[in-house]
Amino acid sequence: MKKLIASVATTAMLAGGLAVLAAAAPATADVASPVASPAASATCEVLTVNLAGYDVRPAVGEPQVEVANPAYVPAVAAVAEVSHTDYEYKTLAGLFPVKWTYRTAHKNGGAAVLYDWKIWTATGKTSKHVEVAGVAAVPAVGTPTVRVANPAYVAADETPNTVTVTVNGIAEVNAAFGETYTKAITFADKSVRNAWSVDVTSWNGASVHLEEVSTACVTPIAPTWVDTCGPANNGHWVLPAVVGYTYAVTDHSTLNGKVGVVATPQDGYAFTTGARKQWTATQNNDRCGQTVPTVVFTDEVCTAPVGYGLGTITPASLGITNPDGVKVLVKRKSDGAAITALSNLTPGHYDVIATVKNESADAFTTVPAGWTLFAKDGVTFKVSKGFDVVAAAPCDKPVPVATVSVPTANDRCGSVNDGVTFGDSTGGTWKIASKVADAPDHEGTTRYRVVFTPTGDHVLPTVLPGDGFVVDGKAVWLVYLDNTDCAAGLVA
Repeated sequence: MKKLIASVATTAMLAGGLAVLAAAAPATADVASPVASPAASATCEVLTVNLAGYDVRPAVGEPQVEVANPAYVPAVAAVAEVSHTDYEYKTLAGLFPVKWTYRTAHKNGGAAVLYDWKIWTATGKTSKHVEVAGVAAVPAVGTPTVRVANPAYVAADETPNTVTVTVNGIAEVNAAFGETYTKAITFADKSVRNAWSVDVTSWNGASVHLEEVSTACVTPIAPTWVDTCGPANNGHWVLPAVVGYTYAVTDHSTLNGKVGVVATPQDGYAFTTGARKQWTATQNNDRCGQTVPTVVFTDEVCTAPVGYGLGTITPASLGITNPDGVKVLVKRKSDGAAITALSNLTPGHYDVIATVKNESADAFTTVPAGWTLFAKDGVTFKVSKGFDVVAAAPCDKPVPVATVSVPTANDRCGSVNDGVTFGDSTGGTWKIASKVADAPDHEGTTRYRVVFTPTGDHVLPTVLPGDGFVVDGKAVWLVYLDNTDCAAGLVA
């Protein structure tokens, strides 16, 4: 019986290094020269640059390439287990004490077998004998290749072309562009001619240089239309002195009465956008308008005196401001006489008549209200206006005279009931100034001194009634009343 020997299996691992699987060579493209269309133009106000038909720069190569993955670990295949069953046998090795020797056999030889001249009996025990151990499969780690940035790759350029714009030697634009470029540059000073240039460099074509001088902006000054009254078709344009343009006049006065002017720019100049360059006027052939005279009428007035006395009469008058080209006549209606002394008008009606001196060329075009118009062929050549002088009402202011009557004696027997009744009066006050008994030459009487005093502006009448007399501007009456006792008249 041969000795059973187990076998061992080994697995070899593959180690991978960095290796380029596919290298992208830089791509080369046949790029045709662009059909470029550089254009630039300028008005007196703005420079316009318009570039078209240019190419962008294409990419060279691919952005990434595929290379071996240095971190990649390949998969390991599974190993199947190799094994068999071993059977245990024993043989007697000694009797005292009993001793057994055990061995295993790779196959089942039955209940007893002869081996090395000894009988071996089966013990009934078995065991598994693995010759090659089983190994589980190991999956790969990562991918065999990866994509990395291509060091030889050149990206596309969307703006590979350049343009430089200068105005009067100063760079206004330095820009990169792609297929097209548009720019409008407004001139800082439009009233002068501006020198400009445009330089274009394309990445795959020839350079272009454009240059020119713009026109200068001017705005036409409106001419002045002068059309004086009087002669027909005498209107005309007054043209100002200008630089950069000219005026041309077209006169159709005899055809339709119109006269036109057109302004035209000269070389190197242009009109500002929206500027007016044409004017038209129509002959008016109007008569010269004369102004109606200014008339100031002052009626007769009476001026009251300061204080008292006769009023002052100021006669009526006409103040006339007569314009040149107008003749004025003042007529009195009562007798038709022409009046020249206008500061001393007597009561009555007067007409102011104004007539233009040159009736063939002049007319009253504006007539104030109140004037009567006289027209011929629709033209007012004469106007008139009437004024009434009314005699002023008297304004004398006489001194007010008080009215007074003689005071009356109320004479009764004795003196207790005697008295005086004041007379009727206006413009003053009464009073008894004194009473004197037995006045000289009037024994047996009481003399009453009765006084009337004017009030306000009143004065005493020139002649006082009765035996009144004046003392210090006051009217005085002396009234005597009998003092005889009432009993003295009784008869026993």
